[in-house]
Amino acid sequence: MDRRDFFKILSTVSAGVATNACGKKDDVLIPLLVPIHELAPGEERWHPAVCTECSGGCGIIARVMEGERIIERNGEKFRERIACVKKLEGNPLDPVSGGRLCARGQAALQSLYNPDRVTGPMRRTSARGEAGFTAISWDESIAHVADKLKSSLGEAKRILFLTTPGVGSRSATIQRFLESIGAPPAVTCSLADFAIERKAAAAVFGWNGLPRYDIGNARYALGVGADFLGGWASPVYYARRFGHFRQGRPGLRGKLVQAESRMSLTAASADEWVPLRPGSEPQFLVAVSRVLLDEKLAHGGEKLPDPVKDAMRAANLADLIRATGINEKRVYRIARELGESEAPLVIAGASVVHTNSLDALIASHYLNVLLGNIEGTGGVWPPLSPDAAGLTTPTVPDAIKSAKVLFLDGANPVYTLPAASNIPAALAHLDTVISFGMFVDDSVAYADAILPTHHPLESDIAVIPSVPVASNSVNVAKDRKS
Repeated sequence: MDRRDFFKILSTVSAGVATNACGKKDDVLIPLLVPIHELAPGEERWHPAVCTECSGGCGIIARVMEGERIIERNGEKFRERIACVKKLEGNPLDPVSGGRLCARGQAALQSLYNPDRVTGPMRRTSARGEAGFTAISWDESIAHVADKLKSSLGEAKRILFLTTPGVGSRSATIQRFLESIGAPPAVTCSLADFAIERKAAAAVFGWNGLPRYDIGNARYALGVGADFLGGWASPVYYARRFGHFRQGRPGLRGKLVQAESRMSLTAASADEWVPLRPGSEPQFLVAVSRVLLDEKLAHGGEKLPDPVKDAMRAANLADLIRATGINEKRVYRIARELGESEAPLVIAGASVVHTNSLDALIASHYLNVLLGNIEGTGGVWPPLSPDAAGLTTPTVPDAIKSAKVLFLDGANPVYTLPAASNIPAALAHLDTVISFGMFVDDSVAYADAILPTHHPLESDIAVIPSVPVASNSVNVAKDRKS
């Protein structure tokens, strides 16, 4: 039995109902008059898979047991036995999830068995944006898309492919497809692509990807704007490492100070929350750096570029602290605690993006340089797996307005981008819009054709975690026969 048959959608009455999920020639049909309690439960089986609800790429295992769905034949209803996923858990052998899974990952079954899921190709029958579609065959839909592509190859540079930030076998396939037709690289359109974090790491260290923060081995951590216990970067991995930071070392309990303008999950779990004024993260970080320099607590000061050091010394410390809205004595105390710690660490991110978030992240990296913890125990480490080549993040509204053909693969620009971008009007004027979405969302409503992709639990996929913790960190979900 292959994986796609194995994970049948309970709510779908497929055209191939004459063949059951186990591939037998005879159906296992049970009249509704048979009480449910008389149905013998089947044995459970656990299959490895990958969670793609975020770019964390957690390895998971799926608990599969015998289930049933209601079908109707000749006016009579029957129960049909099928295999279905009952539960998802973290894979204990996975270095990212370590056997844990967040609430978002647990909820992945809701999309697998959602009754509103698009289960076959569809063609638009109404004006764009009205979400009027009718079912068509795969042959017809593929031929339609192929004809549209052929007519647009003369302007291949105007073919736009919007996708999600995940890196893996799917993004590699998309890249090869676009290269084969001479189209530009895929463009990410998501609130969780961490473009600012990547840009800051490239600007300061020349790294290609998200840095990895070794909080598990730190002793004093200062978080600035990064809700790493909430939804930032890789929440399951960082939650596990935070547990080690707190309780994993006998006789040693790490201290976390979280500085951000809102009471996030990370701030609620911290020893101390520092409520910065929104947008004052750069001033706070430079102020802490300045105190470290003034009080000779900068263990890595010789590694800091001279222009950066001069700029920090030239800044007015009183003005910087005043901008944050935090008491001066408190800022001095935090800076001294950080500088005096044997294993200090600054974790900065843009969970709430401001116009100066890039400045804040660059300042945080230079602060870590001052602390002397780059590529050290409890410090900041470069990404072990670089981002996939060709995945770009230009200004999405401009890219859509200059496109002729648009492919949507998990991206939802109508919902994601602000109303001022006027994305609905831009989509309405495109020649062709093709969607691979499993649901009719705000953007898919503008598609001319829907070619729904398989759910990740039904697919052969390989995913590179957003924060790889080993040089070969690639989680794979493989088809299995039974």
